[in-house]
Amino acid sequence: MENSSDQTRIGAGLSFGRRTFVGAAGMMVLACATAPRAFAATNSTSADGPYELVWSEQFDGTALNEELWEYELGNIRGNEQQHYSSGTENVHVQDGQLVITATNRPVADQYRNTARHGANARLVKYNSGSIRTHAKKDFLYGKLEIRARLPKGKGAFPAIWMLGHDFHLDGRLSQAQGPGWPSCGELDVVELIGAPTLEWASQGETAKADVSNRKIYGTPHFAYRLGDGDGDGSYRPYTLGGTSVIDTDFNDEFHVFGINRTTEKLEWLLDGQVYKTILFTDPDPLENERRQAAAAGMLRPMYLQINLATGGNWAGDAGDHLAEDGTELVVDWVQYAQTAEQKAADLTYYSALPQLQGVVDIAIRQGELADLAEHVSVDFAGYEVFWSVNDTPMFVNGGAAGGRNEVRLLASSQGGPQSIAALPVGVYSLYYTALPEGTDLSSSSKAAPTVPANRAKAVLAVLPPDGVKGIPRATVATVDLPDGWSFNKNSQRFDRNEKFDVTFVNPLDVTVPVEKRLPVTFTLAKDAISLSQPGAKR
Repeated sequence: MENSSDQTRIGAGLSFGRRTFVGAAGMMVLACATAPRAFAATNSTSADGPYELVWSEQFDGTALNEELWEYELGNIRGNEQQHYSSGTENVHVQDGQLVITATNRPVADQYRNTARHGANARLVKYNSGSIRTHAKKDFLYGKLEIRARLPKGKGAFPAIWMLGHDFHLDGRLSQAQGPGWPSCGELDVVELIGAPTLEWASQGETAKADVSNRKIYGTPHFAYRLGDGDGDGSYRPYTLGGTSVIDTDFNDEFHVFGINRTTEKLEWLLDGQVYKTILFTDPDPLENERRQAAAAGMLRPMYLQINLATGGNWAGDAGDHLAEDGTELVVDWVQYAQTAEQKAADLTYYSALPQLQGVVDIAIRQGELADLAEHVSVDFAGYEVFWSVNDTPMFVNGGAAGGRNEVRLLASSQGGPQSIAALPVGVYSLYYTALPEGTDLSSSSKAAPTVPANRAKAVLAVLPPDGVKGIPRATVATVDLPDGWSFNKNSQRFDRNEKFDVTFVNPLDVTVPVEKRLPVTFTLAKDAISLSQPGAKR
C-alpha cells in the first residue's frame, strides 16, 4: 500500500502492561474455552508444520492496547480519500473485536491533498482509521493469521499489511534513520477493492473495472534494480503477487487471512489454505536475482498494520455512501505461530541485531537543551543511538486551516538539542533507532536493505519552563499539571513512589468530544517534579 506510483499500497508469554499475551499452552486452553472465537488450526495445506502458537492479540477490554498499537494519522498515500483519525468513532474495541469505521468527514474539514498529488488530488471526504505495531511488536519467520470481516462498497479499501520495522514512516521519522519504500519491504497480507453494493448498483453506482467484493489480493513489495519507476520489483517482468476469489462477499462472514514466511518461501493463506507461493530461488538467472531481492526485502522483521482506506489511484473514486452504509473493517483476533525451524531461524536473525537498552519515557522543561540519548545505549560495538520526535499525541483531527493536518517530524539527532529546545509544552512520540555509527539512509529507498537496525518507542513530555511543583510527603493531587494532563492515581504520594502514570488527552482536538479523543499514557519520574513546602525558598 506504500507504493508512491500507487499500483498498490503496501516469543511466547509476552506481557505488555495491562495485558498478557499468552504462549502456546495457555492459548490452547483459551481457544477451547472460547469456542465462538475459535482460532485457526495450527495445521494447513502448508507442509512445513507442525506449528506452535506463540503469540496472539484478542482485543480484550474496552480500548485499544496502546502498549502494542500506535496510530497512523492524516492523509498519507495513494491519493486516497480518507483522513486517518485517532477518534473512537473511527477506531474502537468492542466485544473483543477491533472495529475500524469509515465516517463522513465534516464538509468544513474536507480537502484535497494538492501538496502531494497536485491537480489530480481527490477529495478527502471520509474519516477512517489506521493502526500499527511499529516499534512495539515485530514479526519475522512464522505464520501470521488474522480473522477479519472485510467491508464492501464502492472504493472501500481495507488492508492488513506489514512494513519493515525500520521504515521512516513516510518522513514522520528522520529519513536518515530508516530506509524508505520499497527498500524497507512491504507484505500485503490481504487487500480488497470494494465494488458497489447491490442496492447502490441498482441505482446507477458503477464499479471500477475488475474489482469485486469477492476478490482479495496478496502482494510483496521490495527494492529491485530492474523494478518499476519506484524501484519496486513486484511487477516486472510479471506480477509476483496472487489473488483469491470466492463465491460470496468477504463481508458476509469472517475469514482467516494469513502470511507464512520461511527462509525458502512466502505463502499467502485464506482460511488455512495456501493460495499463492513465492520461492526465493528460480532456475532463470535474472529471475533468480529478482527472487533474491524479494528475500532481502521480505525476510526481515516487520510490523503489522491494519487500516480501512477509501478510494485512491488503485481503488478509483470512493462512492458517496460508505459512511451511510456503516462501512467497517472488523478484526476478531491476530495470531502468530511457528515451526521449530522458524523459531530457530528467528533466533539466529535476531541475535545479529543490535539491542537498545535504557529506553524509558522522558520529561524535560521547555527550552532545555536535552540529550535524549544520554541514558540509552546499544549492545553492539560500532553502533550509535539516533532519535526522532514527532507530534502524534498532539494531532488535531479537525478544524485545521484548509482542512488538512499531518503528523510532523519536529526534532531529531540530526537537528540536535536545539531542535528539542524549540518544542512547545506538550506530549510527543519519541523513537530511538540503533544504527552503525555515521549511518545516513536518506537515499536508500531503492536499494536492498543491508543495515542491521533496531527501533524502540517512548514518550517525551515537555513541561513548562519552570517545571511542575509538588509538596513533599503529599499526594500528586497537589501538582498543577499542564492542560490535558492528569495523574492516573491522585492518591499516590511522593514519599512512597518514584514514578507516576500520567494520561494526556489533547485539549486542542476540539472537533472530537473529550471522551472520544485518543488518550496517551506515559510515566513521569519523581525527579521531574520540583518538591518543596509552600512558601519555602527555592
